[in-house]
Amino acid sequence: MSDIKVVIENLSTQGIAIDNAQTLFLKEFIKLDSIYKPPSFFFSNNSIGNLYLWGPVGRGKTMLLQALQDSYFSDAGQFHFIEFMQLVHKKLSDFSGNSDPLMRVVKDLSNIYKIIFIDEFQIEDIADAMIIGTLIEALSKKGLRLFVSSNSHPDNLYKDGLQRDKFLKTIDFINEHFLVHNLLGNEDYRLKEISRFDSSSEDRNSDEYIKNFLQIAFNENITNSTEFSVNNRKFRCLGCSEKFLWVSFDDFFSSPCASKDFIEIIESFEWVFINNFHACNDEYIDKLRRFISFIDIAYQERQKLKLFYNPNLISNLYAGDLLNHLWVRTESRLNQIASTKYLQNLEKN
Repeated sequence: MSDIKVVIENLSTQGIAIDNAQTLFLKEFIKLDSIYKPPSFFFSNNSIGNLYLWGPVGRGKTMLLQALQDSYFSDAGQFHFIEFMQLVHKKLSDFSGNSDPLMRVVKDLSNIYKIIFIDEFQIEDIADAMIIGTLIEALSKKGLRLFVSSNSHPDNLYKDGLQRDKFLKTIDFINEHFLVHNLLGNEDYRLKEISRFDSSSEDRNSDEYIKNFLQIAFNENITNSTEFSVNNRKFRCLGCSEKFLWVSFDDFFSSPCASKDFIEIIESFEWVFINNFHACNDEYIDKLRRFISFIDIAYQERQKLKLFYNPNLISNLYAGDLLNHLWVRTESRLNQIASTKYLQNLEKN
């Protein structure tokens, strides 16, 4: 591995162009990897082989680590931090009869993996804080490399946590034995990519195309997400996660949803995506009333919202008479939401 051409080309095939800060990180990582030598039976390894990439939400940390794995470390283990800790706790339970079950977990993981990627590293629980400290140090000494992303600098991990003084040794270890890289800049990579998405072509509004786009943007598999709960009721959706909700205009706004449901959706999800639009007349008046209410609330609350449709449809989305007094305002807001400046302005405020 001598340059970053492979990872840049792989990202390019996904329609992703990285910025200067992201390029700088990749170059620094390649330099780190070029001098890393794994420990052997006769020689210990004092060179830094671990990575701690931190920065604000949306800067592309997950995307960059995924790109490194896809390009250079396809056989590495890949986990979200919560998923990783669930695995550790399961293994601790499996080895509960041993004198030192955590060391058995270390041995087991080091036998399976040479590299582990951990996304969204954030300590919230005192039990995890005590476990992860011992685990990180022991795995590193075994020669297993850890590539971690986080929203926080190591010094701010488990901040104000119970008995945090016991975790300070782990912070010192990370600072000494990891390449700690701050992904500089305040540009929200995910917001940038979504705001620039061109939905003028009909095929780019299909469920399959949008699903692939969202999986890349959020690095999450959404194929099994078919419903979500709001106000103790279930509604169908095309995909959802902790961060986003993706619904069909035709399906969702035909269901008995109301303003109180829209308010909870906006409070619960950072992003809302909508596709499967169609022209409506007064036969669809209930659907249009719900949609108008949703747009009013989303616009007022400055919701991150992306509508996938041909922009020419906006002026033809409603062709009736009964809601004209409401639709004038809605059409104006839809035109604003459809512009790239809508999301970019949300980023600045």
